[in-house]
Amino acid sequence: MMQPTEKIMKPLYKDYIESIKPYEPGKPIREVERELGLRNVIKLASNENPLGPSRKALRAMRKSIREIHLYPEGSSFYLVKRLAQELQVRENQLIIGNGSNEILELLARGFLSPGDQVVSSETSFLVYPLLAKTCGADFVSVPMKDYRYDLEGILKAVNEKTKIIFIANPNNPTGTYVTAEEVESFMKRVPPDVIVCFDEAYVDFVDARDFPRLMDYIRKDFKNLILMRTFSKAHGLAGLRVGYAVAESKMISYLHRVRQPFNVNSIAQAAAAAALDDRFFLWRTKYLVTSGRKFFYKKLKELGLHYLPSQANFVLMDTGHDGETVFQELLKKGMIVRSMKSYGLTTWIRVTIGRRSQNVQFFKLLQAYLRKVPQA
Repeated sequence: MMQPTEKIMKPLYKDYIESIKPYEPGKPIREVERELGLRNVIKLASNENPLGPSRKALRAMRKSIREIHLYPEGSSFYLVKRLAQELQVRENQLIIGNGSNEILELLARGFLSPGDQVVSSETSFLVYPLLAKTCGADFVSVPMKDYRYDLEGILKAVNEKTKIIFIANPNNPTGTYVTAEEVESFMKRVPPDVIVCFDEAYVDFVDARDFPRLMDYIRKDFKNLILMRTFSKAHGLAGLRVGYAVAESKMISYLHRVRQPFNVNSIAQAAAAAALDDRFFLWRTKYLVTSGRKFFYKKLKELGLHYLPSQANFVLMDTGHDGETVFQELLKKGMIVRSMKSYGLTTWIRVTIGRRSQNVQFFKLLQAYLRKVPQA
């Protein structure tokens, strides 16, 4: 029997938080060089822009530093105005985030409660299940078909507990996409009380003619659709963390209620707005990626390796050997790629398209490794 002075201790930690395996980023380039005694390490692991940021963005950053003692504009006023002009949407249809990851967090905080359900694909962005579990929601991963999102399978997984569907298009890590026809059929049948979030982080690299034009849906005020994009990839501003979402104005107003004030720093806001004006830089980036993809396909065919044609700035390839071992062996030679072990793709690696010299060096090292190991 409990004594009067005894107190029942409440659990300090939430079980569903403790069960989460944190996202593990790769080591910094300088740390890899220090640990392995290397110089000029090449990183083709995180889908960054090898050209860096545009000169216009750099100039805007230098200018904005002069006012760094002031808090940033809380609503990203000037960036929102510039984006609305660029995308031909209303300003009240836009929200800016500290990277598109923060937009995902706003969605989770705003719409998910314990017992709710999130639906996505089994081989997609690892942050989706993390966010669902952080809110105590269940995450349902639908198997892919031919390494593509199975929209029909996702529809079948939707039930009365489903709150959000996440679709990365193009998908990370496969680089595959769902077509305009598939999306049109899908959107007609999604229940109106289920939010569909299309993550278009890699949209600037797309050249497929049948890729969906989801901004047209936004302009028609689809109530349950939200579209996310980022300045981290094509615009080369990954270190500044600035992304945005476009949706019907009521949803954007709702998300502002859970957004932290001053969430996007002033340097990021200035750089992003200036980056939109540098169309030549964006063209250079797209040309580097499209020509790089062709080079990758040619070399992979020569090596007899299976790969997935990509609409992003990376290529997913099957090495035919343990992917983690391939990753480690390339790392020893100063080449950082991404092992797909965490996705269950045990023989695959994902490689970001870099500058021509970096791509050549990657295939030189990969070919040297494949020559010295027995065929699987």
